[in-house]
Amino acid sequence: MNRLVTFEAACRTANFSRAAEDLGITRISVSRQIAELESMLDVTLFQRNHRSVSLTEAGKQLESAIVPALTAIADTLSQIGESKGSTRVSVTTTTAFATYWLMPRLGEFGALFPEIELNLVVSDRYLDLEAEEIDIAIRYTADPPTSGRSVALFRERVFPVFSPAYLARGRLEEPKDLLNEVLISLAGPYRPEARWPYWFRQMGVEMRDPSPAVTMNTYITMLQAAIEGQGIALAGSPLVDNLIEAGSLATLPDLFAVERECFFLLERQRAGASASIFYDWLSNHSRKS
Repeated sequence: MNRLVTFEAACRTANFSRAAEDLGITRISVSRQIAELESMLDVTLFQRNHRSVSLTEAGKQLESAIVPALTAIADTLSQIGESKGSTRVSVTTTTAFATYWLMPRLGEFGALFPEIELNLVVSDRYLDLEAEEIDIAIRYTADPPTSGRSVALFRERVFPVFSPAYLARGRLEEPKDLLNEVLISLAGPYRPEARWPYWFRQMGVEMRDPSPAVTMNTYITMLQAAIEGQGIALAGSPLVDNLIEAGSLATLPDLFAVERECFFLLERQRAGASASIFYDWLSNHSRKS
């Protein structure tokens, strides 16, 4: 087996010295193992050139069998290690979801499964789970993910929020009354559904004249501005439920709410046993919330 591994490295690098570096052995050891393999098979596997080597026809024949076999073995060993031995789970979600919903609940998971290490990868862009080696994703979208295991956690409801200290200029009895208020807006790569014009259209109100506004480029700073009484922001349940329950934010009756897309929980294919534990826990937890 050692000779076959050395042969694969020499095929891949076309150079005995580089093969030795990859394997952590000497060039002499590579040359000796290749010579022993050639002697055992009674063929020449490599043409030795000045600074490189090239496969003979016999070498190419052996390469076509050995390389796929070694790759399959390595992949299988990796899968077994991930599914049985790894207790590290990488989870990606947006900044807002991580801050306002997930992180307050991770203490409970840690108490139940102290042996599992969570690696939280916060990003407002959708990461490639396979390329980034991420096990679990929580994604906001209208359509269920098409790969891996997935489940809808909950649908978002969006409504105006503001500090209890914010003094409106008049009574807020109808959606059109907000046109006279200071509206905190989101700038940047956020969906149109997260912005005031969309909300007013859903309410059947035309935004003819721009309202006095404060513009923020992140969801978190927008909510912080609302908490500090700078105006009225659009925010979603369940992300802001804790802030409302704590009295940091106030809201309006349900007639001001618009239902939007879903938060989906996604487990990538070939994720390990620890990732499945987290997936099941979070799926069950969301149904209780």
